[in-house]
Amino acid sequence: MNRKTYSIVDMVVLSILLKEPMNAYRLAQFVEKNQITRLVKLSTPAIYKSCKRLFEQGNLSGEAKRDGEAPEKMMYKVTAAGRQHFEQLMAHFAGAITPFYFDINSVVFSLEQLDFDQGLALIDTYAAAINATQSWLIPHSQEPQAKATFGNRMIIEQYLMMVNVLVEWVQHLREEFIKERG
Repeated sequence: MNRKTYSIVDMVVLSILLKEPMNAYRLAQFVEKNQITRLVKLSTPAIYKSCKRLFEQGNLSGEAKRDGEAPEKMMYKVTAAGRQHFEQLMAHFAGAITPFYFDINSVVFSLEQLDFDQGLALIDTYAAAINATQSWLIPHSQEPQAKATFGNRMIIEQYLMMVNVLVEWVQHLREEFIKERG
């Protein structure tokens, strides 16, 4: 590896491929099927780019394989260098606390530029979105331990705790907005 890259996507791709070698298409399907994008910032194009980059850097080995009539696809497997890079990424991100930036904060910052009804409507829109997220998380947090991996369970628990706080916060935001602007 010529230069150090610290990519969360690379770390997740390596993590999945350490469990089982697969091609980028199957990897993207795995991420979608397991709803990993609800837990980790990840996209299908990022997965393909990561596989290509990790392969070029020697962190993945690849073998072109054909499945029936389908075109050949590169089957990726983590190399020893890839395992080492994965461990470096894990250590880097375990100690890297980044600030929390919620997109709603930009809306809240700018609420004063709108009239009361517009501002209240946006607050209610956010409240509905955060409540929908909470509704998705609650049943997933109650899945049997055998169905979800340790990582998935812990991330869902973290998200649920954060969302519960945001549900309370948006109620407070609405009350304060009405008090100040209503």
